[in-house]
Amino acid sequence: MLNPKHWPNVLSGTRLALMPLVLGAALADSRRAFVVLLGFALSTDVFDGYLARKFSAFSDLGRKLDSLADYVTMFTGIVGIALLWPGTFERELPWIVAGLAAFFGVVAYGFVRLGRAPCYHTWLAKAGGAACALSMIPLLADYSEVPFHVAIVVQICAGIDEVTIALLLPRHVGEMSSSWHAWKLRRTGRAARSAAEVG
Repeated sequence: MLNPKHWPNVLSGTRLALMPLVLGAALADSRRAFVVLLGFALSTDVFDGYLARKFSAFSDLGRKLDSLADYVTMFTGIVGIALLWPGTFERELPWIVAGLAAFFGVVAYGFVRLGRAPCYHTWLAKAGGAACALSMIPLLADYSEVPFHVAIVVQICAGIDEVTIALLLPRHVGEMSSSWHAWKLRRTGRAARSAAEVG
């Protein structure tokens, strides 16, 4: 029987494995299959985080695998929307570009600052991911683009939050809920160093 600590990685791997099927549905011009497969893939992102917390299954490999699955899912989803809903894609392109800039700007800054992509999985990043996924329903149904715009704003705030964490902490420390938590960790570290110097 599979160790529960491996379940989050299995779900992240499943999300990656589904992407060729998602892309295939888009290329086959099947909106229903695309939405169902992508929706299922996105649901694994919710559960892998929950299982990681439940079983304390945090690892650097797990964080990297989860982030890679997020990147591939995002690109596949965007390509699928461009193929299946070209009018919506063209109309929302400035917002999509802004969201991508915020998302991958953090990755680029992480490589410059830390020598690696940061995998903080902050509260704002999780909220932004969930909001983007849910906002697809009214957006692709041509009901309202407002939820999608709100989700992109949250994503931009998440990017600023993660860059702030990278500025506050000189080394990558894994999971970090927010820049406020990073500030607290930095302050605690300074206090500990001061006590050691006095001692």
